[in-house]
Amino acid sequence: MSQPVSEGESNPLVKAEQPRSPLKNPSYPQRVHVHERAHWQGVLESCEARISQAGQKLAVIGAGPNRAPLERLYAQMLGARDQVADSARRLPTETGGLYEEDRHRLEEGVAALDRLFKLWESL
Repeated sequence: MSQPVSEGESNPLVKAEQPRSPLKNPSYPQRVHVHERAHWQGVLESCEARISQAGQKLAVIGAGPNRAPLERLYAQMLGARDQVADSARRLPTETGGLYEEDRHRLEEGVAALDRLFKLWESL
């Protein structure tokens, strides 16, 4: 009676190992959102263009009582832009729950910018 050479020959549940690439960690999830990088960069560039226009308007306004609220809104816009930029940078390389969390952060940053611009235009 011959003995099997490995468990895989006698147990159909044990699969033969595939040759592994030394450059990839098999336990690390595969990146599936890398192709979205251009889209998220476009969202970020759109936000930066709007903020740049607001900055130019702020530079034209001289010192006075109306400047302080605009400076505060502009600083908040920069904070929202930083949130969008951080999420846009991380999104293409995230997977699973981390991707969903960063996407939510990016969408909330864009929504915050929209609210800030409505306030900006009302002043």
